[in-house]
Amino acid sequence: MKIYFRYLFIRLLVPFTVCLFAGTVIWIMVDLYGNIYDFLDHKAPFRLVVWYYLLAIPSMLVQVLPATILVASLWTLLSLNRRSELVAFQSGGMSPIWLFIPFFLFAAVWMAVLGYDLSGPATESQVKRDQLLQQVKGQGSRDIQNLPYVDNTNRRIWFFQSLDTGHNKAKDMEILFQDAQGHDMEKYFAHEASWTNGFWKLTGVREIIYGTEDTVKDFAEVDLPEVTTPPKQLSLVVSQAEQLTLPQLSQYIATSTSSQEHLAGFRTEWWYRVLQPFSLVVLLLFALLNGMHTDRRGAAQGWAWCIAVLILYLVSQATFMPFGRYNRMPPFVSVIATEVIFGVIGVHLLAVKYGWYWQLGESWKQWRAGQNAGRKNAAL
Repeated sequence: MKIYFRYLFIRLLVPFTVCLFAGTVIWIMVDLYGNIYDFLDHKAPFRLVVWYYLLAIPSMLVQVLPATILVASLWTLLSLNRRSELVAFQSGGMSPIWLFIPFFLFAAVWMAVLGYDLSGPATESQVKRDQLLQQVKGQGSRDIQNLPYVDNTNRRIWFFQSLDTGHNKAKDMEILFQDAQGHDMEKYFAHEASWTNGFWKLTGVREIIYGTEDTVKDFAEVDLPEVTTPPKQLSLVVSQAEQLTLPQLSQYIATSTSSQEHLAGFRTEWWYRVLQPFSLVVLLLFALLNGMHTDRRGAAQGWAWCIAVLILYLVSQATFMPFGRYNRMPPFVSVIATEVIFGVIGVHLLAVKYGWYWQLGESWKQWRAGQNAGRKNAAL
């Protein structure tokens, strides 16, 4: 069994590598076509362009991996069948379900890779690519204007006239501290502020301490070592859902005071990051379904069906997810709908093709017969 698993893993790994490389090249060519004029107009050095596309690898995997698993699995099965190797396995008493297990394990490995990639690296690499492209265009760092931020966890309310997340600096900043009952305790106004060494430092400060009589004090500089919230976290309130990592999405959803309609897009993105790895197994079902053909005509039909399934899967996903993003459908339902529809269809077609329903029915009859025989023996 170890030899059999190792053999199928190696046979699957070769077409998978070829398909992944081909998908990467196609993806880079399409992306380069959209950005080549920016690179040429701003005379970007070649090493910067190379670094730009190296940063693209994590986000590229999200788009390429599902199709790669589908094509590589179908390619492997058709190759094995063309040489009658699958017939030899089945002649030795191996059922189709055992033949498919190495493919499911291979997909599970890449599910783990894709899950980790979606949790953070893909988003971080995309943000870095956007920043690098902005540098090429000479646009500099991101400057956010008129930013409010409510920190319910630490009971603070922030406001920035201008926040530069690239250099961790702010202008005309206000920060209000409240107690557990929501009463105002003290407030700082600062002409300038910077986040260094893990906390905020204020310059040109006015402090107001609220009480029976409000106390007002002015300082040239004030350090707030207890205030450690970084600028990037403060900027989450104006960030797009696609720009946040999975932990940032979780934090934003848990602490945001925005409306449900606004949060729907972030919840949909969160569920997409969690459930998207299962697309590898769902698409694998159709490769297993169409990979058992031995003749050329059947193989051609298998390729046509898998390409059609991939297109329909992407169309279905692009159709359902906007309903979740715009709060027309529960985010979880909008994301999982495509997985459930295609997963049920794939399992049903496999069960019909390989007689799994009949096998389950026979197993049920045998179990019932055993139960009845046990009862009769107990009665005697």
